[in-house]
Amino acid sequence: MNEEKKHDEIDLIDLFKKLGNMIKKFFLGIGKLISLFFLFLIRHAVLISSLIFIALIIGFIKYKSTPTSYISSFEAHSNALPSLETIRYINNIHQDFKERNYQQLETKLELDSLYLRKIKDIQAYKVIDLNKDGVTDIIDYDNSYPSSDTTISRSLFVVQVKTYKTGIYDTIKDRIIDYVNKSEYIKENISIRNQQLKELTSKVNEEISYMDSLRKTEYFSKEDKLKPGQGQLLIMNEKETQLYHDNILTLYEKRQNYERRLELRGEPITIKQDLTEVSVEYDLFYYLKKYGLAGLIVGIFGGLIIENFKRIKTTIHSARHK
Repeated sequence: MNEEKKHDEIDLIDLFKKLGNMIKKFFLGIGKLISLFFLFLIRHAVLISSLIFIALIIGFIKYKSTPTSYISSFEAHSNALPSLETIRYINNIHQDFKERNYQQLETKLELDSLYLRKIKDIQAYKVIDLNKDGVTDIIDYDNSYPSSDTTISRSLFVVQVKTYKTGIYDTIKDRIIDYVNKSEYIKENISIRNQQLKELTSKVNEEISYMDSLRKTEYFSKEDKLKPGQGQLLIMNEKETQLYHDNILTLYEKRQNYERRLELRGEPITIKQDLTEVSVEYDLFYYLKKYGLAGLIVGIFGGLIIENFKRIKTTIHSARHK
């Protein structure tokens, strides 16, 4: 037994040594690759830095020649329809901007073509509510969440507005709201929804009145059962009293919820908040970073081609004479 135990211990020690050697070789290999890469950069520093410099100049020229675009967005509640339907409806405008269909846009947004040319794009996006608490967790700008995803908010959505001019954001926001509000289908849906809320409020009022009457009837019924002259105090059943109290409170909360929805969200869509102030969509740093990175990549590939030029030439020559 002792010999077997010692043998097992030796095997474990050997295993740990091998693992240690493997880890050591791995990190030494990584270090070697990093040092080779830096040596490669040093050997081709002139080429790479020249290409990066040229790329930065191109980026600067692109920045100066591209019209400055401004971006802002607002978050809203869709009250008449599920948010996905409202998003699809608003994105009809987005499609028109992609196709530069200004004739359709004039009708939809009630703006002339000269004004519309100050707008780059309008697009609506899904809101992801991971905890289902009515608070926006993620805005799905990449459209990476499928429509069947249960974390998509049923009422919240975001509209992003891109323009070539400042000071017109509020006007565009109003036109988007008007565009949604004038849809006959959406108007019918919000009308039905509001009527249903009014009916529910009326029904809750009837229930509250009934519960109050029931409580009073129970109170006086018990009071009449008291024998005169005995000096008895009226003590209602504590559970019954609590039940009435809880039921009436629940009904009041329901009524307040219906009234709040009618008062604050009685229109097809309700603006919740502006998410961002109007800001530049792509600044100089964006262009320099984009083109500078491209210059670095081209420089590295150029250096690799130079170092392996003879090998590449031989390979091509061999392939031609096969």
